[in-house]
Amino acid sequence: MKAHICTTENTAAVSLDFRTQQMIQMADIDGHIQFMKTLMKKYEFPWKQREQLQAELKKIQVRQNEKTLNMAVIGEFSSGKSSFINALLRENLLETDAIQGTTVASTLIGYSPERIFRTCGKGGRGKQTRKTESSAALAKLLAAYTSGDRKDENVQHLEVGYPSDFLQQGICIIDTPGTNSLEQWHEDVTKEAIREQADACIILTSAEKPFPESFCRFLEDNLQDVLQTCVFVVTKIDLIPPKQQARQLEYIRKVLEEKLSVHDPLILPYSALPVINGTGTEYIEGNRETEERILKFLQEQRIRIQLQRCMALSENAMGRLKESMEQVSSQQKQRHDQLMQAITTDLQSFVTRKKSEISLTYQEDANIKAQEFNKKLDGWIGYRKKKVYEAFEEPTTESDIRVFLQTKLNPLLEEKKSEILKNVGISTENSSNYLSEIQSIAEGHCRRFEADFKKEYRQLELLAHDLVKDVDKSVRLDESLMTNVQANTAIRQKVEANVKQENRGFLGYAGAGAAAGAAIGSVVPIIGTTAGAVIGAVAGFIRFNKKSDDSSRGAAFRNQVAGDVNAVVEQYFRSLKDSVMQFFNQNIANCWMQVERVMDQYLTQYTGIVCEMRKRDQKAQEEAAIKIRAIQNDVDLTQQQLEQIRSVREKFSRL
Repeated sequence: MKAHICTTENTAAVSLDFRTQQMIQMADIDGHIQFMKTLMKKYEFPWKQREQLQAELKKIQVRQNEKTLNMAVIGEFSSGKSSFINALLRENLLETDAIQGTTVASTLIGYSPERIFRTCGKGGRGKQTRKTESSAALAKLLAAYTSGDRKDENVQHLEVGYPSDFLQQGICIIDTPGTNSLEQWHEDVTKEAIREQADACIILTSAEKPFPESFCRFLEDNLQDVLQTCVFVVTKIDLIPPKQQARQLEYIRKVLEEKLSVHDPLILPYSALPVINGTGTEYIEGNRETEERILKFLQEQRIRIQLQRCMALSENAMGRLKESMEQVSSQQKQRHDQLMQAITTDLQSFVTRKKSEISLTYQEDANIKAQEFNKKLDGWIGYRKKKVYEAFEEPTTESDIRVFLQTKLNPLLEEKKSEILKNVGISTENSSNYLSEIQSIAEGHCRRFEADFKKEYRQLELLAHDLVKDVDKSVRLDESLMTNVQANTAIRQKVEANVKQENRGFLGYAGAGAAAGAAIGSVVPIIGTTAGAVIGAVAGFIRFNKKSDDSSRGAAFRNQVAGDVNAVVEQYFRSLKDSVMQFFNQNIANCWMQVERVMDQYLTQYTGIVCEMRKRDQKAQEEAAIKIRAIQNDVDLTQQQLEQIRSVREKFSRL
């Protein structure tokens, strides 16, 4: 809430003496405000910190723009607080015999050419304004809210406008509840008024019972840090015999200095009743001098409070700047250390270890498939051998058997070989489930390695993404830094993309047909040569022992050559099996070579990323250093502002 209700055009300009004008010029509050505005615009502090700084700056700006001087009046009940305010107003506006009945937070009394009474709800809402024709009517409205024992929960504070000469000098009186009230919230309001609203505080104590224990305890517990900036008014001085007045004022000074640690306190006597009643002319001049000193104190104290607020704001901002600087340095060091740790990770050993682990698993899986394939191949060969033997049994005469051996056996073997090759898949006319499964096994191991590898270097990958982005969250990032962040996306995909490009044939099953075709060329010659030699030897033997072509000799002749034919067939299919299994095992070996190649390529790509990351880290370090120097420069400038404020405060003390 604002601590005044009057408009500046209705308030006379506060008369400033040369000393006060000199203090205003030396303080240069406007210069400090502009400096802090520039500093806060330059940096994007975390929102909580920024909100706090903005609130502090706004408070200084508001008080700088306002022309009124806010004077909080603090005192216990029965200290003469209401009488003192009435004397300043030259009107019995406040009840003087109320018994701890204040039911609102505070009453703000400012200048107005008309008598105005206003109730204000919480947060300044629900204002209700009334105009009164007389001071008595205004006093009656005030008494309804400031005396008695009722409490209006809807009213937070009162605002009063009154045509007073004292107020017209630009003064707003903040009348706070008595500090010895039974209501704790009364004391809370008093503390808030001193710290948040007042330019200066007038602390009242009665000359009859100065600074009772309860009042001293309240001041010591709650206002110790601001007592040095308060003025102490001794009320009811007229009730003390003139000869004892000086001694009583000296006693009050000792209490303030010794008990409350107030150095050289400003103590002013005041007698309200002679002013109100128009009696006791001997006190009128003293009261007028007290009022003038209070006005001058308000003017000077306001400048001191503004300086104190500027100092607190500058110290707060400087602390935030130092935190930002430390954060930039700490985050960059953390990123650098993480990068170095990731880089020094021995991925060569990781790849070597993975090769060994995957090799064992791959061989186990491949051996199982090889055993299954061998069993299947034996079945195919056994069936084709049976067909050959059945064909050998078909000729009935010796001459037919000779023709079969010389002209039909070798083509029949070749025919059965082709059938077997077609079944096992090493033919361009068909594809092999077993060979495809071997390649699937190899590809599965590749993919598992890829996953394990990514987990292993993920720290570096994430570091590449966050290296610059989080260098300093409290300071604006340059566009160049954001460009580097975007570039990390491409780096993050490089390993996967390059490896897939290099192994497109292997991982896409494009090499199966070519490998099979190449193997056929080695299988056929071996088998063909062996069978041809054996069959030729059989044919020669038959020519040397030529017998009559008699059907009765067919069975005997078949028995005669059966052993040689059996040897030929067995040798032929044995060679065929050896060649097919050799091809199958070679395919297993070739697939493993491809797996190893994939692993080596990932390691190569990682090495390339490390080089790029080193360059990026170096750039980030340089940019962090630039930011740190820039922040340090602003810290130095803020420190200069603080030193300037301290120097001005020292000069004030000598004025």
